[in-house]
Amino acid sequence: MDQKYVGVILPDGIYKVLLQGKSQINVRAYQEAGDHFGLTPLFFIVKNLKPGRDEINAFIKRENGYKLETFPIPKVIYSRSFLSKRQMNYLSKMNVQIYNTKGISQNKYKMNQIISDNKELQPYLPVTEKATKATLQSMMERFSRLILKPANGSLGGGIMKLVKKADESWMLHYPVARRKWEEVTFTNVFPEVLLTTIEAKAYIIQEQISLAKHQEMPFDMRVVVQRDHSGDWVLAGVLCKVATQKDRFVTNISQGGRSLSFDRVFKSHPYLSYQKVYEEIEVVSLKIAKHLEHYTDHIADIALDLAVDEDGHLYFIESNFRGRYGNVKYKGKRYEEWRAKHWNPIGYARFLIENSD
Repeated sequence: MDQKYVGVILPDGIYKVLLQGKSQINVRAYQEAGDHFGLTPLFFIVKNLKPGRDEINAFIKRENGYKLETFPIPKVIYSRSFLSKRQMNYLSKMNVQIYNTKGISQNKYKMNQIISDNKELQPYLPVTEKATKATLQSMMERFSRLILKPANGSLGGGIMKLVKKADESWMLHYPVARRKWEEVTFTNVFPEVLLTTIEAKAYIIQEQISLAKHQEMPFDMRVVVQRDHSGDWVLAGVLCKVATQKDRFVTNISQGGRSLSFDRVFKSHPYLSYQKVYEEIEVVSLKIAKHLEHYTDHIADIALDLAVDEDGHLYFIESNFRGRYGNVKYKGKRYEEWRAKHWNPIGYARFLIENSD
């Protein structure tokens, strides 16, 4: 009987909405998917999973809203949070199939090395080094524009840029506050702020990609790949993250960028082919997903940051195993993609249940 249930481990913020007796747009999308695939979603958070206890307190949809009740732990669980090793061991002993509990270390250099293990994916990687004084020097000899990023950072925080000027001097752009940067020019001696920053925490250095532009603004892309009801990886959606200034080198929404649909950016693009870029994104992103399977536990949901340069060359930037799919009421194709990002993981639960019988 419990095989009709699928557990959905929610982020704390969404769970709190249910505790307040309110409906929530992401929960409704998972619920619609459950109805479609003949499953009953049970919504809970990580701390509700207690090793040694074979029951779980979870929200279930009833006629008069979502109610908190007690159930046997479902045999299939989709996680939107990280579990402890003790919790994972306990679920394993109970033969529970849980997916998306853990990705790969968010270290960007490690991820770059993992992707480079696949020769077919190597052409999609920008030149990347661990940031040290020595690698700074060598990269500045090879490239005239460089990006420095925290190896373990997210949301675009801490990113710096180095640009070689016509007089052979260099300009460093570095953050001093959220969405605020300052500049310093130097020739032979590295600025103190640069050395202090890369010595205080791990950074990587990458050649700066000459990003393609939308209405003169640089952009890159967030690409979501997931397993669906067939058990296979599919491309769930692509959106473009567009900078709000011509010289801005960070496109993250948290840093002031804006998100636009792939269609809006590419269907009327003056020099990039909509069909060619989309097909290459699909091929490359699915190859990346299948490659990453070999380095992780059970994953079914990956968000990739990809970029295309002004010549149409595609690049892998980084990956995230906990994509943020938003709680905005989209319309048209963007809504269809948003819905797919919620339906695919539930469809995959159906696949797991059917193939465990």
